[in-house]
Amino acid sequence: MKVKQKMIFKRLLNNLLTSNHDFNANEKLLKHRFVFINSILMSGVLLAFIGTLYRLGNDAIILAEVDLLVSIFFSALILFLRRDKTYYDLTATAMIVFSFCIFISLSLLHGINQSKMIWFALFLGATFMIKDTKFGIYTAFVTIATLHFIHFTSFFDLKLADHELAMSTAAYIGVTILSIYTSRLQNSSLHSLQKSNKTIHKQQLELYNQLRTSALTKLPNQFALEEYLNNTHEEVSLVILDIDAFDTISSEFGKPFSDQVIAQTHQIFENFETGQTLLFHIFNGRFAFVFSQFKNNQDIQLAQSMKALFENLHITYKKVDLSLTFSIGIARGLPDKLIIQATNALSYTKAHGKNGYTLFKHSAIYEEEQRNNIYWAKRIKEIILENNLIVYYQPIVDNHTCKIDKYECLVRAIDNGKVIPPHFFLEVAKSRGYLKNITKIIIDKSFKVFEHNNFDFSINLTEEDLKDNDIVHFLRYKLKQYNMNPNRIFLEILESVTSLQTTETEEILKEFKEMGFKIAIDDFGTETSNFTRILNLDVDVIKIDGSFVKNLDTNPNSRKIVETIVLFANKVNAQTIAEFVHNETIYDIAKEIGVDYSQGYYFSAPLPQVDEISREEAHPLNV
Repeated sequence: MKVKQKMIFKRLLNNLLTSNHDFNANEKLLKHRFVFINSILMSGVLLAFIGTLYRLGNDAIILAEVDLLVSIFFSALILFLRRDKTYYDLTATAMIVFSFCIFISLSLLHGINQSKMIWFALFLGATFMIKDTKFGIYTAFVTIATLHFIHFTSFFDLKLADHELAMSTAAYIGVTILSIYTSRLQNSSLHSLQKSNKTIHKQQLELYNQLRTSALTKLPNQFALEEYLNNTHEEVSLVILDIDAFDTISSEFGKPFSDQVIAQTHQIFENFETGQTLLFHIFNGRFAFVFSQFKNNQDIQLAQSMKALFENLHITYKKVDLSLTFSIGIARGLPDKLIIQATNALSYTKAHGKNGYTLFKHSAIYEEEQRNNIYWAKRIKEIILENNLIVYYQPIVDNHTCKIDKYECLVRAIDNGKVIPPHFFLEVAKSRGYLKNITKIIIDKSFKVFEHNNFDFSINLTEEDLKDNDIVHFLRYKLKQYNMNPNRIFLEILESVTSLQTTETEEILKEFKEMGFKIAIDDFGTETSNFTRILNLDVDVIKIDGSFVKNLDTNPNSRKIVETIVLFANKVNAQTIAEFVHNETIYDIAKEIGVDYSQGYYFSAPLPQVDEISREEAHPLNV
């Protein structure tokens, strides 16, 4: 109960001293002044009221009336001050002027001259405290002038002795000097505080700009992009461009090289920035353009221009010549979900071959694919742990004998009793870091199957596998475990991986060759093909990308490209395999051009098992 009463009293006192006003952090000085002036006013009301009663008891009617007037006036000022914080100056001025008049009147009515020294000294101190230096100096000047006027004119027969005048004048001047000094100290402290605040504000601004700016390109970054979109209320277009295989570039060539790639890319992108187009560097190899006004498919035209430009452009640094491709995601509309939508479109591009663009659309097919990605992000680990990854085998036919000569080993997943193709889960597995686990499972299961026949077979290695320091040891261990001859095994590497032409890639492929494995370049022709790379890597097989093979019967340019690849392969003693052979006409053209092997649904879809016969016992296919 006592604690509650104490809290109520404290709250009431605070209400009286602050005039029931709320003060923010920047109004601390004003709050202290409110407390000080209210303390004076309330003390004045109390003392004046007591003085009124005392003087009435002594029949000093005039002085009692003066005390009552002080009490009423100070009470009025207290009430007036509660109306608004801005009334402070007016209230303080009124109190000082009124107090000055009352003190002069009391000095004239009261015969004890020494009381003036005390009253006026206190009055001057209060003036400096509740107002400012300038007003206090004016008050001191008027006070001293009044005392000298009284002394030299013997006003109302009042005359101060010389020593009294000197003492009072010295006291008032001392109070004035002290007040000026303390006021200057206060102003100096405030100035230092303001200077510190400016420094802090400047540092905060610099930090804020650093958080919004890419340290490498000095472009606005992802935070700035989000801020811009949050402050935009009109429809815009967002184009996100991501350098394909940038992580590999960074890890294989090092940070100085990847930084140079970003810097040169930035310089090229700046040429596409206009008054209605903003360029952002989101992070690493990812940039973004925002079209504040997009007409005539400007965003798509930008994506097409970038693709065409970089097909004929190379980034050069320290004698390394590198070609770049981009995966691009585009989203249009109100800005609240644009980043998510453009990122989803970008992921779609990456999952479907990279080096292209996708415009986000609200469609049942697209949304179904997003749900599929969410599902497999959770499911893929369970599939691996449950040993539900299996291998399918697609025959590769010798074009000279029409016999199955080798097989490509392809991964499948069993989910709820159904066989799931790899395009449903491989990209998700890559993002979750499971590709290396999947490759090792395929290696083990393929070795186990081909242990019982003498067919050659191929296994796909990914970019992540070539970064795995354990892959060489794992292959060596499996060769020994299954007593397998490495000359039967083709390790297929995507051309996009070999296009980096890094020392690490060349060294690990060379080690594979020394172990006895054969090297095949998969999807040759899809990237900016560099025949010099094939010479440096000493490959055994070039698999011609299906995008050229499937159009051999209708597209003369596709035929020219395939003929060029076959001619080059013959010169470097590499065999060729045509993928996506889906009809007899294409098969005949491939044989006519001189392709060594063919693979595709014309012969067979991938099979869940391989016949346990030898290669010599295989019969020619009836094609």
